[in-house]
Amino acid sequence: MEQDIGKALAYQIKREIAERYFGYRKIIEDDKLALEGMISDLRFLHEQKVGRDMARIYVLLRNPDLIDEFLRLTGWEDRPFFDPYTVESATITGQLLQDMELHGWLAHNKFLNLLLDSYERLCADTSEYREKLHAVLDEAQVIDEEIHQFKQKFVLEEIMSFLNTLDRRDELASVLGEDMPAGRQADLSSRLELIPVGDIEKLLPRVPDLPASDKIRSGLKGLADRVDKSHKEEVLKTVGIKRI
Repeated sequence: MEQDIGKALAYQIKREIAERYFGYRKIIEDDKLALEGMISDLRFLHEQKVGRDMARIYVLLRNPDLIDEFLRLTGWEDRPFFDPYTVESATITGQLLQDMELHGWLAHNKFLNLLLDSYERLCADTSEYREKLHAVLDEAQVIDEEIHQFKQKFVLEEIMSFLNTLDRRDELASVLGEDMPAGRQADLSSRLELIPVGDIEKLLPRVPDLPASDKIRSGLKGLADRVDKSHKEEVLKTVGIKRI
């Protein structure tokens, strides 16, 4: 009778340890999976929206010197998303401008407004990206703290050492591996290691906090003034043709 009670108690202890250990792990693993989804959404926003916004401005300015001046004006480094073929392609230009509206009386005003509207879209999408980036970084910190607390609460070697003092014949013991040889236990510890998220900020694209359009309107107007007249007419024609 005493032996049966001992077995039942050992089984219950092992069961509770396993449930708590793997229960906490599951929460962290689910959080890491959700973070991966957030990162995927963030990359999509960067590539498909911010990238498209940048390409639209590139095709409006076209001239590399004007493009570089725009990037300096707005605080961008290098030429993100720049592709010479995109800038020169009439087909891609039409695709990038297909949902833009022309407004203004004179051709020059229409072109300036097109540039300003394009910049407003860029500001809106970069603002959304920055907000989501902060959310990702905050969540990464939370998960790393969860992992830190988990490792303090559940030291696998100590758990297996404790379980070694219990009845080895219990089948649940093998779940945590305390009836394994030392080498196998070390391998199990390695496989069950929870890897911190770490500094993912370095792995994610950064975008600057863009100045509001009213603060750099004169600079944008100066760029629009310097765009070749024939190119302006080509752009306006492209936007106007799709309205017919």
